[in-house]
Amino acid sequence: MTSQAELKQYASLRMPKFRQKYGQFIVEGRKAVYEVFHSHFKVDKILCTKWYFDKNNPELPCDVISDEDSNRLSQFDTPPGIMAIVHIPQTPVWNSNQQLTLALDGISDPGNMGTLIRIADWYGIKQILLSNDCVDVYNNKCIAASMGSFIRIDCIYGELQEILSDKFVLGAYLKGNSLYETKLSEPTVLLIGSESHGIREHLQPLITHSITIPRVGEAESLNAAVATAIMVDRLMVK
Repeated sequence: MTSQAELKQYASLRMPKFRQKYGQFIVEGRKAVYEVFHSHFKVDKILCTKWYFDKNNPELPCDVISDEDSNRLSQFDTPPGIMAIVHIPQTPVWNSNQQLTLALDGISDPGNMGTLIRIADWYGIKQILLSNDCVDVYNNKCIAASMGSFIRIDCIYGELQEILSDKFVLGAYLKGNSLYETKLSEPTVLLIGSESHGIREHLQPLITHSITIPRVGEAESLNAAVATAIMVDRLMVK
């Protein structure tokens, strides 16, 4: 049985400062909950509504909560009826010997962040470096947009200026060397800036080569996740 004090704490996980305080986040939806339950993540509790329990007879150990409490905890307009309270794992050490690592500078949109995590997972990139002001990857919208890929990707926050010092860094720009003339020959970091600011000035001296996706049409720019997918596809696929 879940107490009202626990429910109050879980409801506070909608905000980043309380996710940090309690070291927990919420995963919602049947597929995501089942996936995280069978992963290396530590699940504290699974909650579901009586309607969900009666309809789906979940095999997982669930505490039944009211529809009102489900609405209070959920970050969806139409709550799916099942959610997991999950512990945030310890921050791993970056393995700088990987063929390609993504580094994200100032990405603030949780949907974009979740999509970027999903792209990394698709191409077998295991770790993403994030500037400290990037959106929290345990934001519910980010978790949902990642479609479960957050389970398999290490997201490492830090000062990119320090982390990327003396590394081989490709910087994504609107103007730069053609992506199609660029090849990976050593462990490489692909640095992606936000759509509003691009790669910020203090990081620009770290860039070994600037690259761009040659434009054929008249579009002013590409969404950060779309541009990343194109670049990673070209760099990773032989």
